[in-house]
Amino acid sequence: MRKVGIDTNILLRLIVKDNPHQHQSVVEFGTRMGKDYTGYVTLISLVEIDYALRKHYGFTKVQSTEAIRRIIRIRGVEVQSPDAVIRALGGVEDGSGDFADLMITHLCLDAGCDCLITLDKKAAAKIPAAVLLS
Repeated sequence: MRKVGIDTNILLRLIVKDNPHQHQSVVEFGTRMGKDYTGYVTLISLVEIDYALRKHYGFTKVQSTEAIRRIIRIRGVEVQSPDAVIRALGGVEDGSGDFADLMITHLCLDAGCDCLITLDKKAAAKIPAAVLLS
């Protein structure tokens, strides 16, 4: 089966439905997912989706997290580093931080790092593995 990368804008059209023509094209594309091809979603796209939904479309962190969970459950979708994504989403839901900071932290931990060194006081206060550089 072919594998195709899915750009952030495709996923956003699916979620926000702000362009009916593009939304319909995305839905039609999605009907063949898992049959004709596998769709690959990168971490960068997921972080971009979270940012766009919250900053441009007025989604709350909870709504954005729910949207990302729906994406990763789509039949025929393969997500880069799915375990890290799921842990980051769980962290957002329990108030441990925002999606981007949690993704960065979990990817560092998965790569064998002891912690994430940061200048972000808020992230360091909420994420146990984030350590503030003073």
